Amino acid sequence: MRIIGPPSATRETVFKNLVAQNLTPLFIDTMAPELWEAAVWHDIDPVGVIAQSWKETGGGTFKGAVRPGFYNTCGLKIRNLGILPEADGDKPLAHQMFPSWKIGAMAHVQHLCAYAGLTIESFELNVDPRWDWVAGKHRLENFEELGGKWAPSASYGTELVAMARKLQA
Repeated sequence: MRIIGPPSATRETVFKNLVAQNLTPLFIDTMAPELWEAAVWHDIDPVGVIAQSWKETGGGTFKGAVRPGFYNTCGLKIRNLGILPEADGDKPLAHQMFPSWKIGAMAHVQHLCAYAGLTIESFELNVDPRWDWVAGKHRLENFEELGGKWAPSASYGTELVAMARKLQA
């Protein structure tokens, strides 16, 4: 499933399938629309982006270290881990906080842009705090390739795409 490109399913289909998956109203009504808009704006497939956020946030349940008030749609870490003991590893303060779902979604999508090898020149504003850490190191074409790169798990990308297929059905 390609990272760069138009939506691989219609918005109507994706949102109908989000409801069918019993995801939280926060995810369906607030997060997913911002993710869709940010992805389309940056020419990234929003189906993959929404699937990734579903995976990273538990569909808006936020049962991991990231809290809903962080407005972080993908578990994006802060720029310099280890500055404070409270910001080390998978502790809550190791994760970036954004001022809104719109900015959090944009940072998520821009981080995917960096993994896909896109350049920053096309952005009006770069809100990805880890852009410089990733940009120029990867040129991934497909969401499957995120395994072992975005996340340590080698199966991360294939798991994400399996979730995306549920949204495309």
